[in-house]
Amino acid sequence: MVEAPNFEYKYDLAYRKSFAARLSFRIMGIAAAVFLVAVVLFFHFTGDSMTLPLTHQIVKYGTIVFIVGLTSLFVFCTWAIYQMSRPLQQFAESAVSIADGNLDTPLPQIHSEDELLQLRNSFEYMQTSLKQHINELQATTASKERLQSELVIAHDIQMGMLTTVFPERDDLDLFASMTPAKEVGGDLYDFIIEDDELFFIIGDVAGKGVPASLYMAVTRTLFRNLAGNYQSAANIMREMNHAIASANESLVFVTAFIGVLDLRTHHLTYCNAAHNAPALITADGQCRLLEVETNLPIGIQDHYRYEEQQVAFPENTALLLYTDGLTEAMYISADGSRKLFGEDRLLHDLEKNRQASAIEVIDYLKQHVNVFADGTVQGDDLTMLFLRHGASRKNESTAPRRIIMKNEMTEVSRMRGFFLSVCREHDIDEDTFKTLNLAIEEWVANVINYAYPKGIRGHVELTAKVADDVLTLVIKDHGAPFDPTQQTDVDVDAALDERQIGGLGIHLVKAIMDTMHYERSADGYNVLTLTKELKN
Repeated sequence: MVEAPNFEYKYDLAYRKSFAARLSFRIMGIAAAVFLVAVVLFFHFTGDSMTLPLTHQIVKYGTIVFIVGLTSLFVFCTWAIYQMSRPLQQFAESAVSIADGNLDTPLPQIHSEDELLQLRNSFEYMQTSLKQHINELQATTASKERLQSELVIAHDIQMGMLTTVFPERDDLDLFASMTPAKEVGGDLYDFIIEDDELFFIIGDVAGKGVPASLYMAVTRTLFRNLAGNYQSAANIMREMNHAIASANESLVFVTAFIGVLDLRTHHLTYCNAAHNAPALITADGQCRLLEVETNLPIGIQDHYRYEEQQVAFPENTALLLYTDGLTEAMYISADGSRKLFGEDRLLHDLEKNRQASAIEVIDYLKQHVNVFADGTVQGDDLTMLFLRHGASRKNESTAPRRIIMKNEMTEVSRMRGFFLSVCREHDIDEDTFKTLNLAIEEWVANVINYAYPKGIRGHVELTAKVADDVLTLVIKDHGAPFDPTQQTDVDVDAALDERQIGGLGIHLVKAIMDTMHYERSADGYNVLTLTKELKN
């Protein structure tokens, strides 16, 4: 905190830092110099014509007159300069008071029409301007706080509109998530089940903020009112388009994908309105984008004829619907280059998680986007809806769990929470958890610290699976190749000064786990597989 200056000056002859005293001493010095010069010149021109007694008299009385005159001059100058400079001190004190927030501080009265009057007028103008600025700032701040409060309420209302209770059925596993880029967003998802028919939608309103959220609410309401009454996906899309396009003075449009899945006949009909093509996981585990007709977005052209498509959707087939906030998630590097998450990365992630449950797939994708962006602020909402037809995998104990982490030590605590949830899910006791977690943390910390060059962004992926009382952990990274199984074992019985540096971490992991297997994958990943038999 900056301290206010101290203006308590002493205006006396001994206080040399006083402005008046310093100026008076300078005047006295100039006067003394002038006097000495005058004496020298006087004697120079009159020295030969004057007698010595007369010279002494002149010097004596001249010196007395000079000293008296110089003292009088000093007193007068000090008083006069003090009178002139006193308003400056008052201005300085007023400035400190104004800086402390006392904008009504009185200013000294100036009766002369000189620079001091101009200075006072400037101070007065500054006071008035500061008062006006502060009043405007207070009004703006209050308005922003009110708007922020309203946006928070709008966010809660919007999130409350989205369905968060998902069906508990043996023939369907469904989960969805919406993460707005701002307080409110323009993405939407919804679903309705009527007579073993699943109606679902995902959409993206053009634009951001409050206007987009209003159209999002209208679009969702239209879908809920129309689904079931119009059995065809194309009919639902057509009626929604008519309702929005007929009164769309703002020229706002909505991209959307609507599907109708018959859970009895395993048949899917769908209609796409310029939305991202969903990702399909076939029953045999292949991942690809669903073939879709482009069509126009909702709200562009009234009475537009939307083309409907259909495809067989047997059990164990899955579909991921998403908005462009997923594939267009962006990473901006330090040099300004940009990289998008992309469809290839999405399909790769789905293939790795093709056996995972709906909530695990969406959670993994959200994690991967977060790691990929590495702090880059995203401009698009991120919305996903995943559904799998067939036996529900929510409670399947053998399904793998995954977490993806940045190469930062702060991620270790998040990994610990992930592994704790895995152990609790499979009733692994706390002592066993602590022992296993010690090995995992050791290896993950090694990867974070040494796999990637300093300053290079990377990630670590951990997969945990329990089957037949065996815990399998797979740790993957894209760093420098390193095979821990080829490292020489540490001689823990040797004296400290005889041991080689390093290797204790690998020794710890080997001692805790039953097996350790390493491979360098074709796509450039270090893959370390650890197993541990769980004893009841």
